[in-house]
Amino acid sequence: MNQNIIYIDCFSGISGDKFLSALYNLDLIKEKQFYDAVNNLNIKDFSSKDIFFEKTQKKGFNGLSLKINLDKASVKFKTIHEVNKQIDLINFKNEIKNDIRFIYNILFEAESCVHGKSLKDLHLHEIASIDTLIDISLSAFIINELNLKNKHQNNDNSHNFAYGNYNIICSKINLGSGIIDIAHGTLSVPPPAVSYILKEIPVYGFGDDTELTTPTGAALIKYYASGYSEKIPSMEIISEGYGCGSKDLDRLVNILRIFYGKLNKHSFIYNDGDEDLHNSYINYGEIAEIQCNIDDMNPEIYDFVIEKLFKNGALDVFLTPIMMKKNRPGIILNVLCDIPLTKKLSKVIMEETTSIGLRIARKDKIYIDRFIEEIETPFGTIKIKVSKAGNKILNKKPEYESLKKIALNNNISLKEVYNAVNKLIK
Repeated sequence: MNQNIIYIDCFSGISGDKFLSALYNLDLIKEKQFYDAVNNLNIKDFSSKDIFFEKTQKKGFNGLSLKINLDKASVKFKTIHEVNKQIDLINFKNEIKNDIRFIYNILFEAESCVHGKSLKDLHLHEIASIDTLIDISLSAFIINELNLKNKHQNNDNSHNFAYGNYNIICSKINLGSGIIDIAHGTLSVPPPAVSYILKEIPVYGFGDDTELTTPTGAALIKYYASGYSEKIPSMEIISEGYGCGSKDLDRLVNILRIFYGKLNKHSFIYNDGDEDLHNSYINYGEIAEIQCNIDDMNPEIYDFVIEKLFKNGALDVFLTPIMMKKNRPGIILNVLCDIPLTKKLSKVIMEETTSIGLRIARKDKIYIDRFIEEIETPFGTIKIKVSKAGNKILNKKPEYESLKKIALNNNISLKEVYNAVNKLIK
């Protein structure tokens, strides 16, 4: 198994400059490679001589601070069109440029909704600066170089948590607290653009009365993070990067910490003797398991609850009969889901059942690639579930709902349709 991963520790918030500094501080990108990328941004009157990283110490912790000579850049952005025009000039491969555009679109959408203006009428303020372009573009470049793209996403999942589908996990995000001044006036932390971007993402406010998470930092996390966890995932740490912010805080260390490594091959799900087998098609991940015991609910309600859980993104839902106290028969409601959906599905359970408490655990997951294909049969088009190991098909199975529809429409038995279709696909 050779899957790269990073964990971002946002205990002191996140900004674009801290993110880029922490990525560079991982010391996995060659200096010449990075500064060639700076020149490839093709910003008018701006070159690799106008940017550097300064060794900085925050409360005894060493890291890097990004320094940019913004006076050298003669380009100023006022509209979305001007930003996109500059992105077109960047000499990166299209995959990276698409990431840059997506991250900017997150910012544009937030500004549009907060100020109640259409995208074409939107005038940019804080995000119009050259440093925003530098933070986003060079971060996208480094992440691409670190080979963090998740090539084994389960295509059956109905909910895609990461725009770019990267192996990046993030902690809860500290927003800070207090009152701040922005271009439109004075208001409390977080500014509206940040709270808009970070909807349905775990956040909290702690520490000094200041803004710790900026819109650019929020947009980078929104785009890249495929999951959120207070704990570092099971991984082999190869490098740590520390990005320092410009402020000196009283209570917190103003740094962003990034861990880079490999998914942990010493986990119980990995067998060193099966290296070739695992590299060929076994995919690894983590899921959440939510459980509760119920002995006082009308059984008719279970069907509704299960259907609602699936509609809200559950990977699987099943019931286990048990005997509870006072010899009452009961049910364990079991729900498997992607980790970011844990809170949402727990809310469904608490609202729709009689349970007053849940058990939640993280589980290792291994799976093989599977997909849906359609075939033509004498009965019509049928969907087939296919599981694949590398280039080898392991299993083909007709999809139940397709068979059911054919049987009902043709007034024939489900068994007859099932047997006929199985003969065609074997």
